[in-house]
Amino acid sequence: MNRLIQAFILALTVLGLSDAARAEDAPAAPAAPSVAPVIEPQAMDALRRMGAYLRTLKAFSVTSETLTDEVLLSGQKVQVAGTSTIIARRPDRLYATVKKDETDLDREYFYDGKTFTIYGKNVKYYASRPAPGTLREVVEALADKGISIPLADLFSWGSNEDTTKVITSAVYIGPATIRGVATHHYAFRQPDVDWQIWIEKGKSPLPRKLVVTTTDEEGQPQYMALLNWNESPKISDKTFTFVPPKGSHKIVFADLPTSSSK
Repeated sequence: MNRLIQAFILALTVLGLSDAARAEDAPAAPAAPSVAPVIEPQAMDALRRMGAYLRTLKAFSVTSETLTDEVLLSGQKVQVAGTSTIIARRPDRLYATVKKDETDLDREYFYDGKTFTIYGKNVKYYASRPAPGTLREVVEALADKGISIPLADLFSWGSNEDTTKVITSAVYIGPATIRGVATHHYAFRQPDVDWQIWIEKGKSPLPRKLVVTTTDEEGQPQYMALLNWNESPKISDKTFTFVPPKGSHKIVFADLPTSSSK
């Protein structure tokens, strides 16, 4: 009987049907090749063209549907949906909102050219501080204090300064349609962040979709936004002026520590 078993196993091995034999005899999988970063001029030109177009918009509104990865203490990632809105008028007017499902985050941001205010609609607290300057300067000043404006990248791309120096890889992926809008899909890399952008084809190279992957955090969480634009909105000055709602409370606008100061 032992000889029959040995002969059966030998036959399986010869025919390539023995998983154990294949696992032992198969050569090790080759290591993934190291690919040098590529910066395609086509991708960089598309980014600069988009930024130049954004600078031509004297007023605009953009709404977004967002999906944000949150990493639990267990390491598992969960997606949290949300919405955000920006209404802007250059050089110094801004109104923005941000809301996330399954959380109590529901905020409004006001900038009237002189004062910046954050209002938490659920908690009914607000804080204000002087903020003269331009939209870009306000966004940068708040970022230095650890306060982020929704879709703040719109103001970096739309500035006159070269914001492409930190990019280490830029490639064109291909054509894509985002909610009926024809776009070109690009992928970029910079320290600690991978990001993708879908830019509308034609005379209005607006960003229509954005995906950001934070590569230096556990689980590499992603943020995704689908953007809907209005390039000629009807805007009242009252849009940018904060009037404290009844029952709201003013608190101190504390300077938050930045990561570099920790």
